[in-house]
Amino acid sequence: MKALFLSQSNSIDFFYQLQKNSKMFDNVAYVVTDKEYYKKFLNKNPNFENENQNILKDWELNYKEEKIDRKYIESVETQYFHPSSFLSSAKIDRRYVGGLKSTYVQNYNEEFTDDELLGRMQISFKSILNLIQKFKPDIIIGFICVTSIEYQAFHIAKVHKIKYLNLRPSRISNRFFAVSDIFDPPNEIVEDFKNISGDLNIKESTEILNSLKNNFSYEGVVESKKSSKLQDYFKFSGINARFMHRESILLKSFKYLKNILLKNYLFTVYKWQITRKFYSFMSYRYFKNQKNTHLKNYVLFPLHKEPEVQLLLHGAKYQNQYDFIANVASSLPKDTQLIVKEHPMAVGYRPISYYKKISKLNNVSVVGPFEDLSLILKDADALITIAGTSAFEAMIKKIPVIHFGDLPFEIVKNSMIVKFKDYKELKEKFSGTLKNYKYEENKIIEYISVCLKHSIPLDFYSLFLQKAESSLDKESKIREKKLQLGILEKYIINKFKL
Repeated sequence: MKALFLSQSNSIDFFYQLQKNSKMFDNVAYVVTDKEYYKKFLNKNPNFENENQNILKDWELNYKEEKIDRKYIESVETQYFHPSSFLSSAKIDRRYVGGLKSTYVQNYNEEFTDDELLGRMQISFKSILNLIQKFKPDIIIGFICVTSIEYQAFHIAKVHKIKYLNLRPSRISNRFFAVSDIFDPPNEIVEDFKNISGDLNIKESTEILNSLKNNFSYEGVVESKKSSKLQDYFKFSGINARFMHRESILLKSFKYLKNILLKNYLFTVYKWQITRKFYSFMSYRYFKNQKNTHLKNYVLFPLHKEPEVQLLLHGAKYQNQYDFIANVASSLPKDTQLIVKEHPMAVGYRPISYYKKISKLNNVSVVGPFEDLSLILKDADALITIAGTSAFEAMIKKIPVIHFGDLPFEIVKNSMIVKFKDYKELKEKFSGTLKNYKYEENKIIEYISVCLKHSIPLDFYSLFLQKAESSLDKESKIREKKLQLGILEKYIINKFKL
């Protein structure tokens, strides 16, 4: 079987291991999107390019030479992207939303004009379409969907009826969704939830729910802390830094000199990294001196980390979170306070001027990243989110949920979770939503049961990306990887009746 793997940065490690452990995929093509990481990957896997002849490297696409063909774009838009726009494939790619800087610190400035984006998306689309038409994959497999090429590949697969599988966290017991959809809620889950069948594992789902009630955690989540120390702020202010393997002083020094002299990192990447450390220190001082006393009537809004798929794809209309907070605050009753909680993984990403600006809004206060979300949630009248996972924790803990973006669990029950299309609807229906709230545990159990059917156990971040700690020794890790990859392959075979 021929498979096209859509990798992004270090997810290529996972896909290559899937290829090597598979009995099914005998011919594989790749999309790779991170030049620097790919170099490291080839150093570890020198035979990769000999084994795989079809590799699309997105950094090799010549954007500067591409001339926009508006008739071509119009025909592509009609055939592949209707009713959305061709430009939508750029808007979900974190590299184009705010540019490289937005990976390190908050940046709402547009780095590219629409024409520049159109040129990039045009050559990107031509390249991935050409690869698919030339290679003729039986299945396309991607991870989450935060690159323009994956977004385009999904729409191409849909039109040409090519099997497509998207892997992404379900936030339920370290399980990953394996679905034929990049959007939330996935179509398979919607259909199965409408028609609950007798083959669902209700017993296991009930056990999972009881476990989540006691400890709402999953691989990749940052646990709440009893105290917020400066070292915690510095630890979480650099995602790459906290997962980086230890290197010798000489090797590090050589790398820094090379990046400064050859890549001008001193005035770009290193400057942004230093800025992030400064923001971390200032945030620590700011939140340390705050008295976090909450009123009786308050609603919680947990800030999203930026840029992330929940905003880029599932909540695209609400990417400017300050505007969202301001509109929500003005739509709530005058006696209701809005508490905004910073995301632990966004430490150092935003300047304290951002928090001060939010705090100046009427009836709004900001709390620090390491405040215990569960404790704040406990006394909240409701949780309001764009498309955050914290909404699922709120549902489990019997707190009404209001959201504006797309969520996989929005299908559960309108009495527990309500989706509003605009701020006017929030203003008109907020009180009624709280009044009509009704907790229905059986619906949550049914939702978890459907998720189990459309997901697989996958310790993606600890075993395959090594971005989270694992208690397993080296040999146990190898065995567990093979086991989980085997489960994934069996799942694919059953899902697509191969």
